[in-house]
Amino acid sequence: MWFSPGSNENRTKPFYFQSVHSMASRQEERKRQVLAYCKKTRARALQAKDLNHFIVDSKHRLVYCYIPKVACSKWKKIMAKLVGLTGKSVHKQKFNFLSYHSKADIRYILQNYYKFLFVREPFERLLSAYRNKLTNQTDIYKLYASKIKQSVRVRLGANETSSALLGEFKFEDFISYLIDTHSIRGKIDEHWNHYDNLCHPCEIDFDFIGKYETLTEDAPFVLREAGVDHLVSFPPVRYTSTRNSLGDYYSKVPREDIMRVKKLYRRDLEMFGYNAKNSLGSIIK
Repeated sequence: MWFSPGSNENRTKPFYFQSVHSMASRQEERKRQVLAYCKKTRARALQAKDLNHFIVDSKHRLVYCYIPKVACSKWKKIMAKLVGLTGKSVHKQKFNFLSYHSKADIRYILQNYYKFLFVREPFERLLSAYRNKLTNQTDIYKLYASKIKQSVRVRLGANETSSALLGEFKFEDFISYLIDTHSIRGKIDEHWNHYDNLCHPCEIDFDFIGKYETLTEDAPFVLREAGVDHLVSFPPVRYTSTRNSLGDYYSKVPREDIMRVKKLYRRDLEMFGYNAKNSLGSIIK
């Protein structure tokens, strides 16, 4: 397993938005939640191929594990600027991923570089993925259109019809596909894959665990802690309407499917202190 001792620098200058002590307490609680969950699971022996979501900035000794639909485009832009990459979409940049390195270098980087990730309430992240990737002709839509149609076709039966079979995807169709994919242990797209599959927080000791819900406070803090706040800054945070739309979308999903999704994403919820009832309220009561 690859572990690291955490940040080796104690910065004490106050921030305009929150005291360092308060932010440190928040981090302690988040790390405690992760550790409590990980104690109940079996650690995995990671291979280099498991680390293809870790962007390495060797100059500033910084590692960011990106999770799609958690402000990762903005974070990739920051990482691109730090390493001097320009001119392309951030999702097409030739980043230096941790998976490219030798086992010895991987161990050194994880033990000595500052490592951070950001997570998001899982039910909200799933809805964000659907709205952003499956409601228009994106590459993701084209990749999964036939698969979602097939999932709906199997559930409905050959003689039934659905708008999904005609090319229109409803959110409940997407949820049905997710459940079916998990049931057959199929490949899970990164936009809705689990946090421990992407960033392995039980095997890797992150110096900072950020959350989408507290991005306004967390982003400037992590840049300062990483020692790069004089070089880059996080853009103003403008939250989308996804959070306010949870009830509208999930109320149309059969309750039994919601409970299945809750079970499937239990580790994402538990590891980072999220509560499905707080997110969906009376829908799952």
